[in-house]
Amino acid sequence: MKRASLLCAAVLTTVLTVVPTMAGCGADGGVRVEGSAPPSKPPRGPVYVIAYLGDPLRRPSRLALDEFNSVTGIRWESWGGESAVGTGELSGTWCLPDCQERPYRGTITLSDLTWHERAGYYGRFTVRADGLPPDKAKELTGGKLTVPES
Repeated sequence: MKRASLLCAAVLTTVLTVVPTMAGCGADGGVRVEGSAPPSKPPRGPVYVIAYLGDPLRRPSRLALDEFNSVTGIRWESWGGESAVGTGELSGTWCLPDCQERPYRGTITLSDLTWHERAGYYGRFTVRADGLPPDKAKELTGGKLTVPES
């Protein structure tokens, strides 16, 4: 009997010591995780630009930026990274009829790459061309492009 009492006391002491420690998992401070997180994989998939009121395009040779500006004859130097860079001819309703015959030769940069459902989309554009009126050059810096909603 004495042995059973000692055994019961030992078990009770162990339970009272261990259970609060186990219950402390969700208590103040919560679970503590140590070490660095595993590296995340960079998003992969096709990269697109959506033309003004258009469909997603990959490396388009012509691109309507908005209702007033477009770039044609684009030759892409880079595509698919954080930015895409190409050269082409800028024209728009603001420069007609002159730029119909002599469009502004310039560089287009697409940036602000975001990922939606395993595909990337450029969200901003900048066009730089010699001889642009200052207000037009400003308007063509950091313009917004359409991207799918999250």
